[in-house]
Amino acid sequence: MNVEYPEWMGRYQKPQILAGGAALILVLVVELAWTGWRWNIALDRMEMMEAQAAVGFLQPPSSTRTLRVDPRVGGLAGIDAGGFASRVDLAITVNSGRFDLYRIALSRDDGTALLHAERLAPDSNGDLHLGCNTSMLPDGIYRLRIEGYTRRGELEKYAESRLSIGGR
Repeated sequence: MNVEYPEWMGRYQKPQILAGGAALILVLVVELAWTGWRWNIALDRMEMMEAQAAVGFLQPPSSTRTLRVDPRVGGLAGIDAGGFASRVDLAITVNSGRFDLYRIALSRDDGTALLHAERLAPDSNGDLHLGCNTSMLPDGIYRLRIEGYTRRGELEKYAESRLSIGGR
């Protein structure tokens, strides 16, 4: 059986045009799959934001409290937030002639990293200053790790201390 196609259809039955059409369909399918995958990520982020909104976002501080920490002494330094978000200014004593710059890492007691400050220089009293909002830190125990930069730029452990945040 011999089928005759109209002349305009015959122009599109060349192998180059058919391959181009197949490639275009493949690109559209891949783009549709990519969009569906990104849509799923957007839905996950929306759920995460709704859960965060239920708990509460970063709140403005009602007061400022200074907490002096001497990591060489050890022990547990604590602050009671009093039910309201407050700004906590940490004054960390570092009395060492070995280091000019320091790195501070604040993590939860389970090891989850929360804050990382690089290349901090002590003030004239030998204190490193770091401030944070207590609404960023849920109640619990935190580990404060201080490392010093050597002259060659390598890190060496200086000291470690523990902080307790409560009352929220």
